[in-house]
Amino acid sequence: MLTMPFDRRRALAYGLGILWIFDSLLKIQPAMFHSLLVVNVLAPAATDSQPPWLFHIMMEGARLWIHLGVVANILNFLIEAVIGILILKGPDTTSGRWGLWISLIWGAIVWIGAEGLGGLVTGSPSVIQGSPGSIPFYAAAAILLLVRKDWWTEEHVYQVARYGLAIFWFIAFIWEVLPSSGFWTPNGLAAQFGDITMNGNEPTILQMAINAMVISSQLHPVLENGIYSAILLVLSLLSFFRPKSRWTAIITGVWMIFLWAVPQAFGTLLSGTGTDPGMFLPFTLLAWTLLGPQFPFMHQRQAQSEQAS
Repeated sequence: MLTMPFDRRRALAYGLGILWIFDSLLKIQPAMFHSLLVVNVLAPAATDSQPPWLFHIMMEGARLWIHLGVVANILNFLIEAVIGILILKGPDTTSGRWGLWISLIWGAIVWIGAEGLGGLVTGSPSVIQGSPGSIPFYAAAAILLLVRKDWWTEEHVYQVARYGLAIFWFIAFIWEVLPSSGFWTPNGLAAQFGDITMNGNEPTILQMAINAMVISSQLHPVLENGIYSAILLVLSLLSFFRPKSRWTAIITGVWMIFLWAVPQAFGTLLSGTGTDPGMFLPFTLLAWTLLGPQFPFMHQRQAQSEQAS
């Protein structure tokens, strides 16, 4: 039985809708109804070297969350669940496009008010810590789905993936090597692993891995940051010159899994207060749906299907 050609646009829409629904379910975890959510999640993001104007916005958001109490959780759940359900209707339907537009608006509110612009204006953004956050990847997916269907040609999608990934990894490389970021110092590099995840709420094994990376970063900051920087630069070059390569996919996948598992602690999902899965899943969704047909095994399946038709 031959497989139908890989429909990237449909896969992206389904994946994005499912991610929004998954996010909505995270908002009704038992720990989300506890005041510690503000202490452990919202307040740290607001106080993490944010400029005064953003700090004020985020603290007002935290106060509003406390004031609304359970209603805030329910509203978040409903908004994100509705967004996901609408997107699953498809980008060519009226309801689907409404879902995409609402996701962009709601995503901007969350990115500014809760995520602090993904740490971009702290003076030391780092992809290792999760900058720029998950929302820009959700937004990129929504924008691509809002583009007319006839735009989705192999050449257009390939160029977007090629330049988008190369630029993203190169910017991450610049963040990592800038002396002003402080990642060449023991405390600066160790903070990438400890700021978010060393709160004692992670499973013991994961906490041990995080602690080990913190200690290692303090002992060998120059060596380790040099390795991280080199990986980011290599990924940028591979994404630009060899985006179709299986090795590019493997290296990117291994690196992203490492980032998601240790410094980002699986988006703090295991702590019970994770509000989204972090950048790993939306990044993977975008990379897979945009470059998936270019992988040899998928290209072969598509060719077989076309021959059969």
